Amino acid sequence: MQKKWILIIVLLSYCVTAIDASIVTTGLTLIKDDLQLNQVSLSWIQNAYLLAFGGIVLLGGRLGDILGRKRVFILALTLFGLGSLFAGVSQDANLMITARFIQGVGAALLAPTSLALLMDTFEGPELIKAIAWYSSVSGIGTSIGMVLGGIFASALSWRYGFFINIPLTIFMIVVAWRVLDQQTIKHTHFDVAGAIVSTLALFSLVYTINGARLVWLWLSVTIGLLGYFIVIENHEQTPMLPLSLFHSRNRTHAYLVRALFVGSMMGYFLFAAEYLQRTLHFTPLMTGLGFVPLTFITFLAALGVPRLVDQYGNRLVAIIGILLLILGFIVTILLSPRKNYWEVIALPMVLLGLGQGFSMSPLTNLGIENVTVADSGAASGLVNAAHQIGGSIGLSIMVAVTGEATIMVSAFKQAMLVGLVLNLVGLGLILGLKQGGKRH
Repeated sequence: MQKKWILIIVLLSYCVTAIDASIVTTGLTLIKDDLQLNQVSLSWIQNAYLLAFGGIVLLGGRLGDILGRKRVFILALTLFGLGSLFAGVSQDANLMITARFIQGVGAALLAPTSLALLMDTFEGPELIKAIAWYSSVSGIGTSIGMVLGGIFASALSWRYGFFINIPLTIFMIVVAWRVLDQQTIKHTHFDVAGAIVSTLALFSLVYTINGARLVWLWLSVTIGLLGYFIVIENHEQTPMLPLSLFHSRNRTHAYLVRALFVGSMMGYFLFAAEYLQRTLHFTPLMTGLGFVPLTFITFLAALGVPRLVDQYGNRLVAIIGILLLILGFIVTILLSPRKNYWEVIALPMVLLGLGQGFSMSPLTNLGIENVTVADSGAASGLVNAAHQIGGSIGLSIMVAVTGEATIMVSAFKQAMLVGLVLNLVGLGLILGLKQGGKRH
């Protein structure tokens, strides 16, 4: 029974963060009008969350290793719930941006800790099945968020999109308090320098991607900080991010492929939503419902992944997933001039949903493959860092490439070409993996 409840709160926590992200996306226009925001302030509602999440996620993973999963999980939920409350009652840009930053910190602690909880609780085929569920709920949460966002935007208020998180976080805190084991705090040397420099480096990287005007300056700062971080971790006896995690080619490639694949899909969600509203004139609610084929197929595909991994291994299943994504982007590009939902969006969504469902779980398995219990939080943090930062990079590349496109159909097609290229690079990387993860 304990395992069941742990799985429930882990899946619900991951789902809630996905719901929140998509609800905000559908409500941004109304938030801008209600709070009288300019374009810069509006962009920071998203950037504040991304900066906090992307900058602190590695630290969040390591804190779980040292302070214990239960403490960090409950702290993360508390911060996320408080951020949601402040966002819902915000009357100006300053409080909203602060609230989104607090939400981002909570999510940065929550994501790696929840994945590490699965690694601590399950093993063997049970772990593969749990990760498959974990991988599928992100898509479900995004779909639910799009639909709820549309309902709130059309009938109620965007504020309910934040308020809905509060009872859910309270429920998860109560369950976590009752079912999670209290781990002893490890009185060990903490890599303070590594924690500070890694957080600054990731903050700098995410800011370079989302918001910086002097891009080359911030890119130089990022490279310098990352280089210094590697030097620190190489000489640290108890590093915050053990560089041994990169000694495995499978793990390293899995992180890179995940970043590329998530980047392509993050951009797809944004540009497809804009295409539906601007070209096909869908309402916010219709737009949310328009993504149901993608997320429903993703969910169904993810449920079949444990059996496929058991028979064929993580590498082959991930290759099939990336190939399906590539095919989905090709079909979207070829059909994009038709201005028809069923041909341009729904049909390719079947391929993209299958590709996403087949890719996510095997890449997660490969990213935590053969990791020791002591480093499970750090590995989980790295998986989530690749996910978050990859999404930011992919989306930013698409926005940069389509910047000059004034016709939505052209912009959509250009963005899909970027998504295709990202997945082609990912395919090249994943073909270089060693076969692993097959279980008899």
